[in-house]
Amino acid sequence: MKISIIGSGWLALPLAKQLQQSGHTTWLTSTTKEKVKTLQADGFNAIQYQLGEKAEATLLDCDVLIIAITHKELTDFQSLLHQLEPASHPQLIFISSTSVYANDGQTHDENSTGLNLENPLLAIENSIRSYPKSTIIRFAGLAGPGRNPGRFFVKSGVISNPSAAVNLIHLDDCIGIIETIIGQQAWNETYNGCADNHPEKGVYYQQMAQFSGQPIPKLADNQQGSNKIIDNQKVKQQLAYSFKYPDVFDFKFG
Repeated sequence: MKISIIGSGWLALPLAKQLQQSGHTTWLTSTTKEKVKTLQADGFNAIQYQLGEKAEATLLDCDVLIIAITHKELTDFQSLLHQLEPASHPQLIFISSTSVYANDGQTHDENSTGLNLENPLLAIENSIRSYPKSTIIRFAGLAGPGRNPGRFFVKSGVISNPSAAVNLIHLDDCIGIIETIIGQQAWNETYNGCADNHPEKGVYYQQMAQFSGQPIPKLADNQQGSNKIIDNQKVKQQLAYSFKYPDVFDFKFG
């Protein structure tokens, strides 16, 4: 298939590499000419594009369109969806975040009504759902090469809300879930992407810092901030997806 990816960052670039290895033709985007040239020099199809602008047919004329950028302007997404209407109606995947769930200390699956109503991603998700053959993936905290949890608190040196639960997913599983959705044509769905276990932040990040040879951060006294558990059963049961890194203590970062 031809798969266009809006973005070329930490997730989008290795995703494109994997999809190409699986035999698909991929296109990436960047907002700058310089990065487009770098991507092209590295062997990728790439064009300059800013979400909200008029997109070239080269980008939109595809089988699957994946939106993998940290962009939160609803009107820009609506502009893209409007441009897709007269086009070839590609299947659409939107990479969202588990930050849409409320920090209420509860466990949240995809049907949870405990939502962070101030999160702009919710309105974007609702807009995406109006498009036929669209699927939303809510990824937990991203970890993997270039995102080692052992370094997350190097700058501050303090772990806030240390008793809160950890919700992370490895890059390889992000890519694996996306590939599985495409392969199974699992459209008009919402999936959580998160590893199985949820240790306390204080325990986990101190241990990961030690493993990474970093200064061990201190634990703050506060108990406020992000605190919830993300349920990943749907992606495992409905898609029969088997996590490559179900245990956050086993993540690899090389």
